[in-house]
Amino acid sequence: MLSTVSFHPFLSHFPVALFTAGVALLYAARRKDRPGLLGAARFNLSLGLLAAVLADFTGMVSTDLNLKTTVEVEGHQGYSFLFTLLLGFAVGYSYTRAFSRTALVTYSLAGIALTACIYSGYLLVFSAPS
Repeated sequence: MLSTVSFHPFLSHFPVALFTAGVALLYAARRKDRPGLLGAARFNLSLGLLAAVLADFTGMVSTDLNLKTTVEVEGHQGYSFLFTLLLGFAVGYSYTRAFSRTALVTYSLAGIALTACIYSGYLLVFSAPS
């Protein structure tokens, strides 16, 4: 699936780690009522959004449709764009209304989209050639 020179495998791990850490810090900030943790969560989510955009673009550049079917590749790309969009809304909510019901739903939907993205990427890398 990847061309000879690709930064996508290096960049694709950052959104996963930063989103997970950001959500964990949001949870800790709410449980312990510490605004410093909320600031750290916002920072992680913001960097995660930047990393997700970079991972999306490097993934588009590194795609080789001769090795995988179009459906497999575009499925993964769709999940990654959905995650990036939801992460953008999550970042916005983290700065405005971090613990509102809508924000919590957005964090949850972003986590589901991230899980689907991870699984589809796993299948692209580790499944048998088509």
